[in-house]
Amino acid sequence: MNEQLRNYVAQHREEIEEALRRWLPVSSQPGAQRLNEALGYALFPGGKRLRPVFALLASRLAGATREQAMLVACAVEFIHTSSLILDDLPSMDDAGLRRNREALHLVYGEGLAVLAAVALLNQAYALLTRTARGCRRADAVELLLKETARSIGADGMVGGQVVDLELRAGGADMEAVASRDLKTVALMRLMMTAGALACDAAAADTSALARFGECVGRAYQICDDLLDGFGVAAEMGKPARQDARHLRLNSVGALGIEGAHRLAVSLVEDGIDRLEERFGARPEVRLLGECARLVLNRVEQLEPLAPAYAFAHPL
Repeated sequence: MNEQLRNYVAQHREEIEEALRRWLPVSSQPGAQRLNEALGYALFPGGKRLRPVFALLASRLAGATREQAMLVACAVEFIHTSSLILDDLPSMDDAGLRRNREALHLVYGEGLAVLAAVALLNQAYALLTRTARGCRRADAVELLLKETARSIGADGMVGGQVVDLELRAGGADMEAVASRDLKTVALMRLMMTAGALACDAAAADTSALARFGECVGRAYQICDDLLDGFGVAAEMGKPARQDARHLRLNSVGALGIEGAHRLAVSLVEDGIDRLEERFGARPEVRLLGECARLVLNRVEQLEPLAPAYAFAHPL
């Protein structure tokens, strides 16, 4: 992380945490204290908060107000955390570790974990509605909620997770792997475009942001596949070798270690190029580029890549 990005994250970290606590969907109902505790456990602490940072930068680049940008950042983090809670369940990935702590369902039970995930997802829709409500375009709320439903639904995160559950090493190809990657790509696209849709940005601006999100989302999932195969659970904050344990094909299995890494690098370059073509050398573009490079940097120390990475990394 370069100094500019480090300073930006440090400058906004407290504001992000404060906003997440402010908008956390805590219940006022008698007997719901454990739900509120579960929500706090799932959200805090939350690591680097890279997704909210992406959302803040993208929203401001598109012309959203500071308040709109922060609402999008909170909504994105709620959706992301909701997906992690569900992904860890025994009926899904059956993972016992998340953010270097026991997975939520192991601490609070499966039923409460599911309800916490639903509460976070519902709150995300409420925050995005609030974000677009002041837009001069009459149908802004409808457009943003429609895109959110598409990103989360059967042709987005849900669809990608379904494919992930169904993939098996002997019966899938790169097309299926790309569909599986929707579980990551769709959210990345939404976090890049929600602010633009909320403030009625130019269609070309929204398109460039969407392309960047899709590229970085796919690269992120490829790097996650590399980490799953060769990373260390204590460093990742979640179990390793999950795809091997579930006999699922991923990008590394389909393309090989170097092929997967080359594709991730190419995708990040493509996404950054698209932003620069549309927005030029604005500070937000430079910072988003650094965020995208962090996605690649997650795998630079992996033993199978480290020798070549130091000499061949084009970024």
